[in-house]
Amino acid sequence: MAVAVDERSRVVIPKPVVEELELKEGDLVVFEKVGDDFVIRKLDTPKKRLEEVMGWNPKRTGKPEPVSPKEMKGIWKS
Repeated sequence: MAVAVDERSRVVIPKPVVEELELKEGDLVVFEKVGDDFVIRKLDTPKKRLEEVMGWNPKRTGKPEPVSPKEMKGIWKS
């Protein structure tokens, strides 16, 4: 799918891409170079990651669920 660049070097992200990435107003996207190509991906901000964690409601079993160090780094890395 092709889009035109305007006089200010802006592009409009096509609707199928917006839907696939679940983009909303204010979301940040990153353009990454992968080999000879560029890839667009949604950027997780620390605030959004925190909101995800705070909204997490684990099943209560009476014991804390283990979280690996790798998972913890992923939560706080952003």
